[in-house]
Amino acid sequence: MFDLLLTTTRVIYDLKSVKVAVLKDLGKFPVDGDVSAVSRGQEVELPRWLAKKLSELGVVEIRLRPTTPDEVGKYLISEKNVGKSSINKLRDDFYYEVRELLSRVKSSSVDADSAIAAIRLESNLRDFIRLRMNKIINLTVLNTTRERIEGNLTIEELVLFKMLNDLLSSWLNQLAPKVLRSE
Repeated sequence: MFDLLLTTTRVIYDLKSVKVAVLKDLGKFPVDGDVSAVSRGQEVELPRWLAKKLSELGVVEIRLRPTTPDEVGKYLISEKNVGKSSINKLRDDFYYEVRELLSRVKSSSVDADSAIAAIRLESNLRDFIRLRMNKIINLTVLNTTRERIEGNLTIEELVLFKMLNDLLSSWLNQLAPKVLRSE
C-alpha cells in the first residue's frame, strides 16, 4: 500500500506543469488545455514528463532550476539547526528532484573527484532523510496535528505522517480506547 502511494506521488510530479522555453517551433500543440501555435522563443507550461522528453530532444529548455549537491548539504545543516520538534519547509518536489540529481551525479562519476562527490551526496541525502523521518515520527508520537506541520512537509512525507498517525491511533485505541489519544 505504502509503495503504491509513493509511486502515485511520482506520477503527480510528472503530471505537474513546469515552465519551458521553446527552442524550436512546435506548430500546433496542446498547452494549458488549448491547442495553439507554439513557436521558438515562447515560454509555456507543459507537464513535467513531456517537458523532460522534449528537453532531451533539444526542443525545449526546462526553466526549473534543478537541485544541486550543495543545496542538499545546506538543507541538511538547516534541518539540524531547527531542533527536534520543528521541521523546515522543502520544495514540493524535493525528493523527486534529489532522485534526479543522484542519478545525474552517479552517471557522471567518471573520475575520483566526481565519485567522491557522489558518495558525499549520498551520505548527505541519507542523513537528511533519516533526520526528517525521525522528526516526522517524533511529531506523530507527540500527537501533532497535521494542520500544524502540513505546509512544511512534501507529499511523500505527508503520506508517511498520515499512515504513522493512523497506525499509532489504531494501536493506542486497541490498548486503551480514548484514554491515551483522542482525534
